[in-house]
Amino acid sequence: MLGPRHETTLRLGDRLYVRNSNGNVRELRGFLRRRALTEDLLDTGDFVKHPELTRFVGWAEFGRKRVWRLEMRASGGEPETLWIDSVSGLPLRLEYLDGDASSFVEYGDWREVRGRKIPFRTVITDGDHRFDTVQQTTSVTIDDPVNPAEFAPLQPRLLVTDRVHTMPLVERDGHVGVTVHCAGRDWFFLLDTGAQSILVDTAVLKAAGIAGQGAMEVRGATRSGGLRVATLPRLEVDGAALTDVVVSSLDIASSVGGTLHIDGILGYPFFASSVVEMDFGKHVLRFGPPGSFEPQGTRVGLDVDRELAEATFRANDVAAPFIVDTGSSSELLLYRPFIDAHPGLVPHSSTGSFNYGIGGSNATYRTTLDALDLGGFALYHRAVDVVLARNGAFADRVDAGNVGLGVLRNFVATFDLGNAALYLAPGAQFDDGRQRVAHHPETPG
Repeated sequence: MLGPRHETTLRLGDRLYVRNSNGNVRELRGFLRRRALTEDLLDTGDFVKHPELTRFVGWAEFGRKRVWRLEMRASGGEPETLWIDSVSGLPLRLEYLDGDASSFVEYGDWREVRGRKIPFRTVITDGDHRFDTVQQTTSVTIDDPVNPAEFAPLQPRLLVTDRVHTMPLVERDGHVGVTVHCAGRDWFFLLDTGAQSILVDTAVLKAAGIAGQGAMEVRGATRSGGLRVATLPRLEVDGAALTDVVVSSLDIASSVGGTLHIDGILGYPFFASSVVEMDFGKHVLRFGPPGSFEPQGTRVGLDVDRELAEATFRANDVAAPFIVDTGSSSELLLYRPFIDAHPGLVPHSSTGSFNYGIGGSNATYRTTLDALDLGGFALYHRAVDVVLARNGAFADRVDAGNVGLGVLRNFVATFDLGNAALYLAPGAQFDDGRQRVAHHPETPG
């Protein structure tokens, strides 16, 4: 629990489920599942029995102590590095990839409980200590019986409505959104499958008479601060309701430099509690509780572990994970770490531009990708913005980039995030781009 935010994790055999603050339940199958496999290897101590899964990556200094750094990777898992005190043998730090950089869990205040060493204080940090999370353990119980009710399957909370809703999909500033009713007023919210939460402007909280808590980090176009958390009693979209909604809040206009005129963002909690069809050609939004209508088109499996719509697509001949991002007005964003790892995938260009998002903007260069395959649909000559940032959401090292509205407008796209699925059907304006004139920017000498 962190203020109004709370999370429940349930392990049943080798399956792992997570329920977030808004009651959305997901089974981990992707990136976080792979991390969990390695954490199991560490927590059980089995890495000692499997030296083939461990490698020494060097000495380091930590808190005036000389430490070993051991990288461990379970079979099918993500790598994580354990920093171990070379004198006491106690773990001091766990290092893992979290988006654009390494994050750390730092262990301290080790105590013995029934013959076992337990760290009573842990600090979770990404190196910016303004936003560290400190966890203090007050008591530990070992080997006592656990109430079987604790292992009851987690039940998701769904959109409160008794029908399927159809309403206009509103275009504004190159983005799509809907009218949301809250605190007795109507507001314009962006529909954003690339957002992990529901974000509201500070004006929405003020209208509701609610004060936010905390001052947390925002990973948008840049890393910045000022994010607050609150619980809103009710948000309504065409009468369908989300109740007791845990939201994030900041001054959106200031954060985006006035480039985006919105009152909020409907992100993962909305899409995970409903099935949402977006017909971009006809400008129609259809949504309802999961299972309320049959999606049309080809099913594409999603990784929703990080509360994002992530799917593996093929850029030219390279298969890579992408964020399916209805909040991006671009055709395709590619991140610098992915481009650095695949030199020559797209031509370099001296044509500069800027990509705007929460927290500000990032410099990019404009180029072209020859071919993009989405779940069997081949699209050609896609316009690409290569984001040059080294940190923030658009420098992510897990994903290759974002597939934005410029591509999605070719389809009727149905998001069923509760079942980790996206459905794509060619829309009224489908154009595979085969007849586009291929543009290959000159590489500066």
